[in-house]
Amino acid sequence: MPLLDLGAAIAIGLSYFTIIYLTGLGGLFSERSGIVNIGLEGLMISGTVMGAWGAINWGPVAGLAIGAMSGLLFSMVHAVATVTFRVDHIVSGVVINVVALGLARFLSQLFFGSASQSTSGVPNFGTIDIPLLSSLPAGLGRAFQDMSPMTLIAFALVFPVIFALNRTRFGLRLRSAGENPEATRTVGVRVVPLRYSGVALSGLLAGLSGAFLAIEVNALYQEGQTQGLGFIALAALILGNWSPSRLMVGALLFGFAQAVPLRLGDAPIIGVLPDQFVRMIPYIVTIVAIAGFVGRVQPPAAAGKAYEGTGGT
Repeated sequence: MPLLDLGAAIAIGLSYFTIIYLTGLGGLFSERSGIVNIGLEGLMISGTVMGAWGAINWGPVAGLAIGAMSGLLFSMVHAVATVTFRVDHIVSGVVINVVALGLARFLSQLFFGSASQSTSGVPNFGTIDIPLLSSLPAGLGRAFQDMSPMTLIAFALVFPVIFALNRTRFGLRLRSAGENPEATRTVGVRVVPLRYSGVALSGLLAGLSGAFLAIEVNALYQEGQTQGLGFIALAALILGNWSPSRLMVGALLFGFAQAVPLRLGDAPIIGVLPDQFVRMIPYIVTIVAIAGFVGRVQPPAAAGKAYEGTGGT
């Protein structure tokens, strides 16, 4: 396999890492507050169509912002259902995913005149080269050339997220709401606003990653382009044991797994496998990773459990 292809595969892996990590961080905030959110896929879908529309009309920055806000607003449906009306979190998340498919088709028809895709060439950000790394020989430097700034932002986010969750009043209270909401309420902290905030952050980040997928990775909106990445982000979150730094490792693993069928299909061993099996590799990696570690993880104690507090507390 040429090293040039390996460099291109790493570049694609980093792009998909960005998508999975941003979405996984959204799930982390939601579940740390006590709300299980399997609707991340649907929130990403809303971000793809709205982000592409925003970028076409006002540029890539506006597209990312509009995609993120659409995810945030859509996530409030999940928050109202699970926090206010105490609907089962899994049922609500499934509804979010199903509704998102129909909503995306409607918006795509409205915005682009087609129910399945926008025009190609959605404007994106300028790219950057990473000093030193972009000069690596034998094609490896290509992995660090023409990189989206959003990838660097995704890597940098791990530090403020860790600080926020472990050192700030908001983060500590958010975590307490997901571990023991009754004890949180007894010390005068309102649980309901914290859970709304956690779900809102999940929608914001999932919508942002969906917009990044449409704007930066594919340069168009296309129906089905998320391809289960929201669920893979959930898998990375579980594999990372609800820790931002460990989530990063899981996102890198699954991101590079996505690059295998896209760039490494002709590599030794992989090249002799049936094409259908090669396309399954990212999902096989996800299943194997979760199956190997799921018994060793410990989710927030109150995640998925209805909170019976009243009066907006």
